[in-house]
Amino acid sequence: MVRGGKLCREDGQSTVEYALVVVAFLSILLALGVVWHSGRQGALLERAIDASSHQVGGSDVHGALRDVVLF
Repeated sequence: MVRGGKLCREDGQSTVEYALVVVAFLSILLALGVVWHSGRQGALLERAIDASSHQVGGSDVHGALRDVVLF
């Protein structure tokens, strides 16, 4: 935008803000996709079971549920 013969510096501000918001949103979507993929493969459950110091049951889902209920 030209005001009084001078170029205004606010012309590209909304474009830059939009680009930053889009990049942040896509980063969040990518991170959620990685977590979703790890959860579907059972990697998150395995990590949680391995990290628990009070593991009672086996390393399957029933053992994990038994461990949670007894804790």
